[in-house]
Amino acid sequence: MSTTPEVEVASSGIDHVSIHSLQPEIIIIGAGVIGCALAYSLSQSGRSVVLLERDLSEPDRIVGELLQPGGVAALEELGMADVLDGIDAVPVEGYCIVSGEEKVGCPYPLLEEMAGIHQHQDGKEQNGISAHIDKKGKWHVDSESGKKEGRSFHHGKLISSLRRKVLNQGKNVTVLEATVKDLVFCEHTNRVIGVSASFKPASNTSSGEGKGNVGNSDDTRDSRPQPTGIVKKIYAPITIIADGCFSKFRLTPGTRTPTPKTRSHFVGIILEDCKLPIQNMGTVCLTPSGPVLLYQIGREKGEVRMLVDVKGKLPSVGDGSLKRHIEANYVPHLPAELQSPVLSALATQRLRSMPNTFLPPSIQGLSNHLSGAILVGDAYNMRHPLTGGGMTVAFNDAIILTKYLKPSEQLPSGRAGLEDWDKVSEYLREWFWERKKLSGVVNVLSMALYSLFGGADEPELEVLREGCVKYLGMGGERVAGPVGLLSALTPAPLMLFYHFFSVAFYSIFLLLIKGPPNSSLRSTKSNPVLNPLLVLLTLPLNLIYSIKVFWTACVVLLPVIYTEFRV
Repeated sequence: MSTTPEVEVASSGIDHVSIHSLQPEIIIIGAGVIGCALAYSLSQSGRSVVLLERDLSEPDRIVGELLQPGGVAALEELGMADVLDGIDAVPVEGYCIVSGEEKVGCPYPLLEEMAGIHQHQDGKEQNGISAHIDKKGKWHVDSESGKKEGRSFHHGKLISSLRRKVLNQGKNVTVLEATVKDLVFCEHTNRVIGVSASFKPASNTSSGEGKGNVGNSDDTRDSRPQPTGIVKKIYAPITIIADGCFSKFRLTPGTRTPTPKTRSHFVGIILEDCKLPIQNMGTVCLTPSGPVLLYQIGREKGEVRMLVDVKGKLPSVGDGSLKRHIEANYVPHLPAELQSPVLSALATQRLRSMPNTFLPPSIQGLSNHLSGAILVGDAYNMRHPLTGGGMTVAFNDAIILTKYLKPSEQLPSGRAGLEDWDKVSEYLREWFWERKKLSGVVNVLSMALYSLFGGADEPELEVLREGCVKYLGMGGERVAGPVGLLSALTPAPLMLFYHFFSVAFYSIFLLLIKGPPNSSLRSTKSNPVLNPLLVLLTLPLNLIYSIKVFWTACVVLLPVIYTEFRV
């Protein structure tokens, strides 16, 4: 195995592999997070797989760097937990929310605290990620803190580790470096029967050439001129599309995928010589302009990733407008100990950005939909990365989809076994609803929290934001429940509904007894005594205002739930 950051290419060029000799049962486009997970799990189940990736060198991205405990558990169930070894991954033990001078720690649960939570009383598995918990409720994923930890890391190191896992331990998988140009359709049935791909000539495919942040799986647009390659077709009964958030195959007629909506951008830099408010916890700083995320992505150098959420059109990077925007509107609201390293990084580093896009999932396998192809990953479903749940959803999707596509009595092994699209379609519809147990909660939670934390657009949202921070600050079940949802350890839709509206009612309670945030009724450091007479006099107005606050809470949550769970 290569010791360089790049993954060894399975074929050193089209001259060294006979494409016509390949007879895969499944083709996967994109060797990113879910592409690698599916390639490995499907090959282990007995399926023959061809995995196509435009560039197998280590990618360089500013997101996809934090994996929740539920995602770590899913990797364990896939048999891929060792991909987290040797990549300088940092344990993540929870979240710290910073709002002004207030800091609230939200730790993940202790190992035995939620024993058996993923099992019914009869011992049956629940939510698809319980293989890591035995009958006594013990956690089988390595932990340094005694908590159910997540992991944070450089995204590229994880992707390279995933690819090495597929190359070295995948039972019946062929990994090829090629750019997929088109899907191939049957002229009689209009079913997808394979792909047309461009392979680099042998002289152009050395492991060092083309190193950069491009690839079928990489969510950055590649504007570089592509070398002329040799175009070949590969055929398989099933093609899985996993080519990322800028997927060009998402728009294929028949996919019926909703239009992705970009609400903001993350602007990323790396901080050095920086200590987070709570060690080994991801930090969310709430500012009037939007949230700022910070988490450590390397132990060796102590690097800390900072992601600044910028709404609307990004100011120009070239003329320094974006840098000045961050310095003026975000940095003053960060903890004092973070401001110096942030300003230093802004002065010396290139600002990089990624869109934060919402793409609700659509049911696949209906009679009038695209046949022969399956959309997965960011090509299929995206949510705001505020909660760091994307990779957890991807690994869980791989577990469930493998369960349906593995050789069985209904879908026997061999290419002919997957030709029955009616049966595959039935399984895709079941997959759509089964994945909702986890993905639905992660998607709704991410979009709802972003609406609350995404800046002071409306006074009502400021009331709810304050109530959320105070609610979590009370500890106990008020923090254990939401953290169980955030970590994807207890992805229960009813629990999400309960805690969200508990926050709403608690926010209204604070409004009635203290008045709105930043109100003159509020006690301050200079005047710590709350004036009860003024509170009483303004109570009728605040009662009326509370109706508007509750309506805002409904508008934040209910439309997202509807969008997520509609067919």
